[in-house]
Amino acid sequence: MEKTAVVTDSNSGISQEKAKKYGVYVLPMPFYVDDELYLEGQTITHEDFFRKQKNGSVIYTSQPNPSDVTGLWEEALKKYEELIYIPMSGGLSGSCDTAMALSRQYHGKVVVADLGRISVTQKYAVMEARKMAQQGLGALEIAARLQFVKNECMIYLTVDTLKYLKQGGRISASSAMIGNVLNIKPLLYLQGEKIELAEKVRGDKAVRKKMMQAAERDITERFHAGGIEEFYLAAAASMTAADAKKLKDSFEDYFQVSCSMASIPLSIATHLGYGAYGLALIRKMDKQAGNT
Repeated sequence: MEKTAVVTDSNSGISQEKAKKYGVYVLPMPFYVDDELYLEGQTITHEDFFRKQKNGSVIYTSQPNPSDVTGLWEEALKKYEELIYIPMSGGLSGSCDTAMALSRQYHGKVVVADLGRISVTQKYAVMEARKMAQQGLGALEIAARLQFVKNECMIYLTVDTLKYLKQGGRISASSAMIGNVLNIKPLLYLQGEKIELAEKVRGDKAVRKKMMQAAERDITERFHAGGIEEFYLAAAASMTAADAKKLKDSFEDYFQVSCSMASIPLSIATHLGYGAYGLALIRKMDKQAGNT
């Protein structure tokens, strides 16, 4: 029996198919469309989701059923002695606190690591956890190593419309109306517990440039790093494959390094809408502050 399983949720952007390839377990995050329950990666495609969203369906997210969480854990514990669970940031959802409460009944066999991450940064943490598990590290040690470097990443993001941020209570109705009329694009950032506004920019080309410039500044000013080679560059978007490819190319041209591209998980897209995209800097663990 292998020692430590790695479990996460679909807000990491890891599909069920990829989960099998990577050797990890992924909990599908639920959301409701016109009061009908859907599970990401199982009962709805991205195309159908955005079609419903565009056509005015009422979409809202929900915490996973506790029995679904523990059911997945118990499936993993049939093969492994223990597990580390890496959910989406506790600052963005109460599902992390629920998982921590549920873990107490497993007497140390389940370790929940709140790393303040989501989407591509969450996926990176999962992949690093898997590497450490394969090296024989236990869940507590894996969690401790990931906690030490939890803030060594940054996500910048923007949206095509302010409508869904308004619906989620992130901005006021008047701000959304003025912003949409004037083509105002918010440049948002996430490092840790919550999404913050960096600045407001007029037009997509301008906000993309500001996004890349902000990430470039962070390399030296926020992370005190020697250069982009100390980081993974990762992007996520809710748009056509062709448009996502153009976006990826623009990031690679600017930074002169490769950039991965993923789809924004649907429960996140509920609050961002179609046309949203983000750019992440994720410091490589062998380049993290304090490592040699």
